Amino acid sequence: MNIKCYYSVLLLIQLFLINSINALASDSINVNNNSFFSFDEQIVNGTTGTPLGGFGCGAIKFDANTGTFSAMTVPPADAYDFKNVADAQFQLFTNRNGQIETRNILKAILTHGRPNDDAIWPLHKVDFGSVNGVRIELTGISPLDNKDYTNMHLPYALYEISLTNMESSEVISAFALKWNSESAPFFSLPAKGIYSDEWSILVKTSHSKAGVSVGDDKENRFLRSGVCSSSQEQAHTGKVAVKMNLLPHETQKIYFVVAWYDRTDPEIGYYKNLYKTPRAIAEHGLKVFSKLKYNAEKLVTGMRASNLPGWLKNQTLNTLVNVVTNSMYKKDGRVAFAEGQWTCFGTMDQMWLARQIMYMLIPYYAWQELAYWARTQMKNGQIHHDFNVMSVGKEREKRSVLVSWDDTEHIDYRNIQKWVDLNCGFIISVFEIYRATADRKQFDLLWPYVKKAAQRILDQVEQYGSTKYPFTFDGSENSYDAGGNPDPYNSNLSAVAYKMMIQLAGEKGEADLVKLYENAYKMVVNSFHNRYIRDGQFVAGKHCESIFAGQWLAFHLKLGEIWKAEDTDFILSKLENYYYPYYRGLGYPEGTYDEWSPYILAHYGGLLLNTGRLDQWHAMQKDSYLRQYLDRDRVFDHPLNILPLVNEPKWVSTNIKSKKQYISIPAMWRNYYDIVGFHRDFRSKELWIKPIIPKTMNHEMKNAMFISPEGYGYIDCKESGEYMQDKEIVIRTESPMPVSTLYLSDNFEENISVTINGKKYPFTRIGSGYAKEIAVRWNGKITEKGIRIVVKGTPEKKVIPIPVKPVTGVISNSSINQMSPYETMEAENADKLAGTSIVQSNKGNRYVTSCNNFDYIQFSNIDFGKKGATQLKIRVSGLSENSEIEVVLDDTSGTVVGNCKVPATGGEEVWVELECPVGKITDIHNVVLRFYGNSSDNLMNIDWIRFK
Repeated sequence: MNIKCYYSVLLLIQLFLINSINALASDSINVNNNSFFSFDEQIVNGTTGTPLGGFGCGAIKFDANTGTFSAMTVPPADAYDFKNVADAQFQLFTNRNGQIETRNILKAILTHGRPNDDAIWPLHKVDFGSVNGVRIELTGISPLDNKDYTNMHLPYALYEISLTNMESSEVISAFALKWNSESAPFFSLPAKGIYSDEWSILVKTSHSKAGVSVGDDKENRFLRSGVCSSSQEQAHTGKVAVKMNLLPHETQKIYFVVAWYDRTDPEIGYYKNLYKTPRAIAEHGLKVFSKLKYNAEKLVTGMRASNLPGWLKNQTLNTLVNVVTNSMYKKDGRVAFAEGQWTCFGTMDQMWLARQIMYMLIPYYAWQELAYWARTQMKNGQIHHDFNVMSVGKEREKRSVLVSWDDTEHIDYRNIQKWVDLNCGFIISVFEIYRATADRKQFDLLWPYVKKAAQRILDQVEQYGSTKYPFTFDGSENSYDAGGNPDPYNSNLSAVAYKMMIQLAGEKGEADLVKLYENAYKMVVNSFHNRYIRDGQFVAGKHCESIFAGQWLAFHLKLGEIWKAEDTDFILSKLENYYYPYYRGLGYPEGTYDEWSPYILAHYGGLLLNTGRLDQWHAMQKDSYLRQYLDRDRVFDHPLNILPLVNEPKWVSTNIKSKKQYISIPAMWRNYYDIVGFHRDFRSKELWIKPIIPKTMNHEMKNAMFISPEGYGYIDCKESGEYMQDKEIVIRTESPMPVSTLYLSDNFEENISVTINGKKYPFTRIGSGYAKEIAVRWNGKITEKGIRIVVKGTPEKKVIPIPVKPVTGVISNSSINQMSPYETMEAENADKLAGTSIVQSNKGNRYVTSCNNFDYIQFSNIDFGKKGATQLKIRVSGLSENSEIEVVLDDTSGTVVGNCKVPATGGEEVWVELECPVGKITDIHNVVLRFYGNSSDNLMNIDWIRFK
């Protein structure tokens, strides 16, 4: 890829970009403002590199701007994260007609201060420019192979170097990779590379007469002659160099494999069953190099070939970095994903949202993960929240220890007996992956656990259900552990779980279960309507985006609508008048943890997409992109939070970390699939083709790629007619895809006609409201030649009105707090109490309690002045040994400036005053106190705090 050609376009639109930011900051996304909607990027430059590595193996990154490397050899980033690799760099030697030019540290060339590179998972492309008439380009590759997974879960990264002689005379060129093994010395493999107990770098080249030299190069001979020197001593720094003659205008390739091997934890990776040394892994990497490069480039090229907005393609594709940064694949086959930000692993409530793209792209790992969830299911049927061993304290590294396969009663980060969504999420995930893969063997293994999870929901209805509104909940709990009302979400999501159970039990021939869940489904649908719509109990507020998550999911999975269209319109009007996405995007200019990006984009954004409110969805998701990608530090390090608006873009990242990269960020793929319009039931061979074309695409979609376990495919769609109701669709698949029934969008009143490859087909109109469809019994096979579908008719004249403009200002917390940090600040007066509560003692003293794992309180906009504070004093009663308070600045994913260890004091109101050092705090900050401990119950009570 020629990266440089994009820059003139990017620079021309930069002025418009700044205007769009100002529009956002002034409480309005002006939908007529071209700056907001027209800004686009075809590449992702200026990061510290794409994380490259195998599933559950860690990764390395190359910072093209500085020419340096960072590595995470033990997964996941949440626990271990990336650290700089000292003295690791690419080097170059050239000699043209006696004129020698070298580079000790190769870096990307810059255009207007920005490096010419492109970090798009699973690739990293770098343009090093030309030296002495030799053009140097790099392609970094992360292993991706969903046909032979043994190629994918190995700890290695691949780098292809392209050397091109741009002139008409021969040139001697040499390229080297220098590495530091730190604790273990390197040994040389003549003409192949170097290896130690922890690292190996091997090389091959396309040039038949190239020379390979290896060694420690202590004399720095490479920069004088292009050949490494080797001393007799073993060294921790090694170098591998390839030297060749390039004929005029000739291009040759060099292939490096960098492999690593963790020796600290014998159970850390499945790869330890396959290989004993990094050298063996690197040798394997050279054998499969071309295959892995092909796989990676096919994915990226296919995604980017469409005319979908570049920002949407890049944002969506780069969420797959979680395959590397968040994955864990233990030696005995346990698969889990790290939550990110909170160092909690598994996290069913978040992961079910993101699991969709995992079973589409790499279903083997998704099945393995679900088997782990099943085998650790509690005896009462409850699905756990996490897999952590919670007795290791707050040290992130120790939290990478996971419970054993069949540890059913292990302690979660908090008591999760009231969490309904965990059981729903498990059922949803098994249903989805079974439908996508048609793997009956795997499904049959999980079916007993699915039934137990479903029964657990019914048990929770008995325990926490409403008597007035049967099958809805009162006092239940779920993912929203930091505030908000969890009951509507649990009720809404359970309706989808019941609907799935009806279908699955019917397939299994279990008629009694079908009747049981038909009744449950009917009851919750009716009660939810009566409670939250008819009787007006829906109250807009924190996390209310979740109110109709079940309806969204039913639309998304093509299960038909659960509640009527007028109910959907009612809920959407309430949400619109709270969030105002058309005018505010995600809102919260300073960013917030009060709403969560992946949740609001999926639950609410997906509902907007599926109900024709494209402008509102576009404003929300484009805003999320700008907040992330205008600050390059966030591209591979996106927390759960809504990020703050970026008033001044940071185009070049200095952040190598990924510990905040959140587990549910890949949920954005669900919106991508709704836009492309591909949904599939591989079991029944049913296929939904229902593209949604954003208005910026001028009513035509071209080459939109979809991924499925059956292979890749592509969709074209042209829409026309008074209401853009008519569609001409072409779908092509790389592998034959048998289809029984085709489902198309029904936006018509009458006079409908459907033709496939020029032949008119009968059809049936099914569904209702926003889920109306045209069903065509086709019984054919789609191949790479594709089929052409044309559907026309008299339009349904439904117009979504432009939302009413808000009369109130955007939610903001920018005013300075009147509390002084140097005087006593009562805990109950904190601006935010996330998961905690306030109680009053018999003596009248009020304090904060229910301080469970990962709960927090926040004092907003506290002015520390210029002198600053270096110590925190806190009055606390400790209820559990080994509890801690983490002092964080600005938001929950901000800078940690201190820790306070809280001893068990012997009772609820047995108070002690602790003094804890903190890093110097000056100026205005939010102060967040986060709670950690070994218990799933209340860890402590907080009375007051004071800084000095």
